[in-house]
Amino acid sequence: MSVQLSPEQAAFLQGPVSINVSAVERDGWPCVTRAHGVIVARDRRALTILLSARRAHAVLHALDTGSGIAAAFTRPATHATLQFKAPRATRVTINAAHRRCNVAYAAAFAGEIGELGFDDDLVQGVVRLLTASDLVALRMVPEIAFDQTPGPAAGRMLATS
Repeated sequence: MSVQLSPEQAAFLQGPVSINVSAVERDGWPCVTRAHGVIVARDRRALTILLSARRAHAVLHALDTGSGIAAAFTRPATHATLQFKAPRATRVTINAAHRRCNVAYAAAFAGEIGELGFDDDLVQGVVRLLTASDLVALRMVPEIAFDQTPGPAAGRMLATS
């Protein structure tokens, strides 16, 4: 079973959001990495998340050894946050659509933080950081979704399969 995202949730995930992906190492320690874009499946039941292989080494190792996966998507301007969890993620072959997604994601995120008043040097540094040449694509099928927006509803379960 999987959670089906609403059209609004799918649009939110593909907007100018900060994406963090986490897993748990075999010794129980959590690991986290910044993602470099996401593609929502047409049926809105799966997410393909893009990572830098070099920067995501610990997360990828944890996933390869059986960890579940969590992904949090936060809009910097509002702090609105959605989190999705799945029991596993599978690697998929990188293609041209993934590379286009990565470039568009980096530009959108940089634009968002630029509008918040961050310095141009920082914004351009973010674009360089998020435009990864060593992309890895992970497909996850969320089984649970949470609203993690700070406030009284934080942690509220939105859906479960």
